[in-house]
Amino acid sequence: MKTGRNKYIKWSYKIVFILIGLLGIKIAEFNILYRVIHWIWKIPMGGMEALIGTIITAILFIPFLFIVMNQRIRLERAEEKYKALSYFDPLTGLSNRRYFEEILTDSLIDLKKERQTGVVIFLDFDGFKHVNDNYGHEIGDLLLIEMGNRLLNCLRKEDTVSRFAGDEFLVFLPKIDQPSAPKIVNRIIEEINKPFNIKNIQIYTSTSIGLAFFPEHGTDAICLIRNADKAMYKAKLQGKNTYVMFEGE
Repeated sequence: MKTGRNKYIKWSYKIVFILIGLLGIKIAEFNILYRVIHWIWKIPMGGMEALIGTIITAILFIPFLFIVMNQRIRLERAEEKYKALSYFDPLTGLSNRRYFEEILTDSLIDLKKERQTGVVIFLDFDGFKHVNDNYGHEIGDLLLIEMGNRLLNCLRKEDTVSRFAGDEFLVFLPKIDQPSAPKIVNRIIEEINKPFNIKNIQIYTSTSIGLAFFPEHGTDAICLIRNADKAMYKAKLQGKNTYVMFEGE
């Protein structure tokens, strides 16, 4: 409460000083500018009201213009920072669930118009809790970063990969059919099976994957993510380190 009061007092002083400054400028309008302009351009004292008014307006307006521009720049930077926090995962640098759902929703509209198919992939890394328990969360975080990088290396430019939560990741492959998707999924499994070297610690892990295809397994983002999640849990039950396609309820 005391800090807020001090801030209020500081701003009160600033406002007072600004008002005093404006008053000083107004006084200078009659006592200095009139005489200077009259001396330089020999303009009669009685005919300078409009000219002096324009000059004073400019003097008052320019500082406020710079203030407004500065505030605008700060707001734009704040908006960019907020957008980064809203759409991207701070740990891995990948997009987050919110971004994924929005991109997926927009992409499904295009796929529907073009009569194309696509697939949502839900990944969960096997034994990740064991890594955190044995090596600590710092190693676990570094492992997640490396996992994200490996996923990116397995995908095409038009694909989207996001961190869903914890050690769960989402991938969207547009314009791909059921026969083609397993090729990419198997490549992901092979990459994740390769050992990770985190701070001289060699870590072995695997991933369980669920797939849901548009439009066969859902026509909206939430439905596809949910069904891919269900398929992923079936992959867990089948022994992990594999993938399962959603087959309906």
